[in-house]
This record gives sequence, structure tokens and C-alpha cells, in this order.
Amino acid sequence: MSSSYLYLSTLRDFLRLKRVLTWLAVSLGLVLMGVLIKRVSVDRPVDELYSLLSSTLVFRLLPLVSAIFSTQVLSAEIEQKTIVYLLTRPIPRPQLLLMRSLASMTAVAIISLVAAVFVSASVHGAGALSNPYLYRDVKAILIGAAAYGSLFVFISLLVNRAMIVCILIAFVWETAVAQLPGSMYYLSINSYLTSIAERPSVTQTGPGLQFLSGGLSENLMPTSVAWPAMLILVICMSVGAMAWFTRFEYLPREDAE
Repeated sequence: MSSSYLYLSTLRDFLRLKRVLTWLAVSLGLVLMGVLIKRVSVDRPVDELYSLLSSTLVFRLLPLVSAIFSTQVLSAEIEQKTIVYLLTRPIPRPQLLLMRSLASMTAVAIISLVAAVFVSASVHGAGALSNPYLYRDVKAILIGAAAYGSLFVFISLLVNRAMIVCILIAFVWETAVAQLPGSMYYLSINSYLTSIAERPSVTQTGPGLQFLSGGLSENLMPTSVAWPAMLILVICMSVGAMAWFTRFEYLPREDAE
């Protein structure tokens, strides 16, 4: 079985129509939220408004989607007792895990990019694709899908019921750590993505949106630090996951039901 076939077949599974429609509905919900926020923020510049909505909506959706899809790479196979059939494929384990992880990251990136376009449309209307900050977000979304994906796949190899842990990281950890004083924001992937996206600063807003957007603390991380850190994280987590998956045995969970 070739790597390309494994990657494409897994990607098709992740992007089944039922799943796509679900996330499309979520993206449409983001559009409605964006329109409502725009109506109550008529005095805010459109670039600043998009920056606020992007950090509050798109970059909170990104880790959630990644947590759900990444646990489907292996953890779901164990709980559904299909891991035996997966491992009987005539392909080395590291290659198997890598291709399925790449397919998961691709699906996450596609869904998040669609959400970003929809949010841009809620602010710029028909000129959504002419928004320059949208294209800055594209690079942050791509590296973010890889960073969250590699981390969550590795966690799914270590922890039972990995989706719970990954969702806690996606919502609680990523939201709270960025608000702590000092240099604690260095422990949040979202802080690195904010630096990579190079969004304009957002002036004072409501405490709820300010908290969700990470605006309660100042992110002083330079782009020259964010890019290498994310690349190192992706490489280390991916290599670690492949080595771990090769070394240890994985069997169906009898307590999954």
C-alpha cells in the first residue's frame, strides 16, 4: 500500500459529507456571530474588527477541530476495536501513523481556512478574499494545524480517553495560560500563532471577548522566535509519536463500551 493512497483514503474518510456539513454549519454560525459583533462595534476599524473576530472565533475553533480529528488517527481505532485491522495493513507503523496524521492535519487546515474566509466575509462582505489579514492568518492556520495535530496525536498514544485531555488543552489551557502574567504565554501554541499571523493590535473591548482573544496580557513574542519554535514542536512531536507507536503494542479496549 503506497503512502499517497493511505494519505488520500484517510483524508477522504475525515472529509466525509456528514462531517463536512457539520463543520460548515459551525462556520456559518461564526458568520452570524461576526455580523452581530460588527453591528455592536460600528466605530471599530474593519481590520481591527477582523483581528478580534479571527483570534476569538477562528483560532479557538482550530484547536477544537484538531483535538477531535487527531484522536481519530489512532485512539478512535482502539476504542472502536478496529485497531487490529489497521495494523494488519502491509505498511510500516511509522509510515502508517505519519500519513494518517498528515491527513488529519490537512482536514483541520481546510476546515479552519473555510472558517477564516467566512469570518472575513462577515466583516468585509463580498471583498472577503481581498482582506490582507486573511492571508496572514492562512500561514498561522497551516502551522497551527500541524502543531496542534502533532501534539494531540502524541497525547492520544499516551492517554486513554485522549479526546477529553485534548479538548481541555484546546479550551482551558490555551485560553488561560495566555492570560497569565510574565512569560507564561510561551507555553501556549496560540501565542506563537498570534505572532506568526502578525495581526494588528486590538484596542479596549469587552472583558469576555478580550479574554477569549488573549487580550488580557501582552504578547511580545517576535516572529523570529515563533516560527522555529513551532517547527521544532511539530518535528519533535511527530518523531516521538512514530517512535512510540513502533515500540509499544496497541490492542482494542475492552472497556470502550
